[in-house]
Amino acid sequence: MMKFLEKQSNGSFFLQIRVKPNSKKQEIIIDGDTLTIKVRAKAIQNKANKEVLNLLRKKLNIASNQLNIVFGAKSKDKVIQVLFSTNINKGEFIRKLLT
Repeated sequence: MMKFLEKQSNGSFFLQIRVKPNSKKQEIIIDGDTLTIKVRAKAIQNKANKEVLNLLRKKLNIASNQLNIVFGAKSKDKVIQVLFSTNINKGEFIRKLLT
């Protein structure tokens, strides 16, 4: 369960996502072992990536320098490193994402 979220250290997580650009609405969906993020932006000139990072930043209430695409910048499947200044658990992380 929650294979898309891997805790690295106290405040560090790796989040595996699948991005669906050019969607009608912006949303985050858990579909089995996959976390899908739908964004309105098209996958050109890094626009979809920027919208994904902005959405995550708002949902998780963190600064933009606490998010980093470590894998898949030009792919729909990405790994994003998320750094929190405080220690949070997986459940808290998921709750923030989905509210």
